[in-house]
Order: sequence, then C-alpha cells, then structure tokens
Amino acid sequence: MGLWSCEPVVENVNYEEKLVVFCNLEANLPIARDTVFVTQSHGIDESHEDNEKWVSGATVEISTGERVFDFREVDELPGRYLCTDSSYVVESGVVYVLNVATEDHEVSASTEVPGEIRLESVANDSLWECEGNTVVEAINIYPFTLEELFQWQTTGSGDPTMFRHDTVTYRTADCYTSSFTSMPYFIVHWQTDSEPGIMRSVTLALEDTVSNVIIDTTFSAHAFKGHMLIDEEGNKYWMNPMVWNFIQREIFYGWIAFGYYGLHLIMIQATDQAFAEYYAGDPLGINQFIAPNTNIENGLGLFSSTTSAAFFVYVAPESPEP
Repeated sequence: MGLWSCEPVVENVNYEEKLVVFCNLEANLPIARDTVFVTQSHGIDESHEDNEKWVSGATVEISTGERVFDFREVDELPGRYLCTDSSYVVESGVVYVLNVATEDHEVSASTEVPGEIRLESVANDSLWECEGNTVVEAINIYPFTLEELFQWQTTGSGDPTMFRHDTVTYRTADCYTSSFTSMPYFIVHWQTDSEPGIMRSVTLALEDTVSNVIIDTTFSAHAFKGHMLIDEEGNKYWMNPMVWNFIQREIFYGWIAFGYYGLHLIMIQATDQAFAEYYAGDPLGINQFIAPNTNIENGLGLFSSTTSAAFFVYVAPESPEP
C-alpha cells in the first residue's frame, strides 16, 4: 500500500518595495480639492497602524494634453499633495495623466473622467406585491450636481433644506423589510453620456443622532443590513454613509439604504474603468495574498475619476396606528 500526501507548492517570492499612489478626480469640482496620497508599500509582516512610510519631497503633477497642474506637499502632513491651482474645474470626458517621481521611483497612470449623469425617479408596477400594493410610485428627486453642492458649502449657508426634496416613509411590514429584494420605497433610473466602469450609491444621513436612529435587530436586518454598532455609551447606531457598488440601470432604495430618519443626501457616482478593475481584485483585503488590480504603472494604488449627481430625500417614520 502506498502512502500519498499533499505538499503545498512553495514559491520563493522576493518582496519589492514600491510606490503606492491614490487619487480620485471628481468631475465639476476644482482640482484643488483632490489630494494625491503617496506612500511606500508595506511588507506583509509590517504594521499599517503607525504609518511611517509617507513619502515626502516627491514631484507630483497631473496633466491633460494642454495643461500641467503641479501638486505641493501639505505642511505637517507628509505624503499628501494638493494642487496650487484653485481655479481649474475637472471636466467630464477629459483624459488626465498622473506622474509621481522620487529619488528611487517613478510611476504614472491615467484616467478618463466619466460623462455626466442624468437621474429620474420612475414608477414600477410589475415586480412586487406588498400589503395589497403592487405599484412603487415615483418621487420628486430634484437632482443637482456636486458643483452646486460645493457652491452651497462655500457660501456658508449651511442649510440643506434650501434644496428641494421629497419625503418617503420608512415602512416596516415584512414585505418591505424581509430581504434585499423587498419592495422599495422609490426607484431611481440613471443615464450617462459614456459607459461607466461601475456605479456607486452613497447615502449620507444628515441627522444621524441617537433620537433619529432606526433600531432594527431582527434576523433580516442582521442578514441583509448588517449588525448595528454600539458606541461607548451603549447607544446603537449604523455606519454612515452607506455605500454600495452596482451595475443595473435602476436603483431600488428601500429599508437597507437607510439607518436613520431625517434628511439624507444621496449621491450616485459613475466611476472610470480603472476603479472598476481595482474593485475586481481584493481592495478590502479579505485575502491579503490577492492584490487589487492597480492602474499605477511601476507602482501600486489607484488613480481614478468619478462623475456624480445627487439629490435630497427626507425619511419619515410610520405614523402610529390609531
């Protein structure tokens, strides 16, 4: 009788330190708002907690076919570089090239900024039946660009209610809250001028207080929405904002999208191909032996771009039964 054993194949791989660069350009916003992060890579046995590998003294520039934008290191923040030109606004459809050089490394990457996004809320009467209702009604979303939001922020008005918004009710019947395929509260359809790499939804609760938190510790919530977190004082809360990636043309906003009552800012982003390819790897580090798919030539990290449209919606609790 023969004895067989399985021996793992051991391949000696020499670790090579590389330059790691991250930057995302947002269409319709000044390029001066975008930070280029430059650091050295970490070995698999090195701690990331006390990061002493930020890279100072690098030459950092982003260029188009017509212009070159210099980025300077931020005082007292090594490895963070900002553009000195506060007048230029990032444009959709333009290709931007990033170059970073140090004494030991030189890396480059490019991104084409996705086209503009158009949003509309649509009705649907064919997918669900909930409490005798088979129709998801359209709401008024009054979409706007991040440029308008930026102008609102810089004027110091500080009142998001100046933007028009509609109200939806957070319904708790099982047919609304049993899974991620439950009947939504509203549906948003998107279109772009160019095919995006992937789409993202960012739902930011603007009134994420203890009094506004939606308490849900049911099995369905644990399975599909995640576990509620608890702060040092024992108060339950949800992660804010809630972010997810998708590819479908219609986005269903239901119970999973909201962890708080009150006003919400919802941003829908079209990302470039580099962003999509990066997330096709393992950027969340679930498997530390699988690196994300980088577009940084001769280095690691990601140089990407997004185009966003946004709207406000108010989430109201159900009225108590009489």
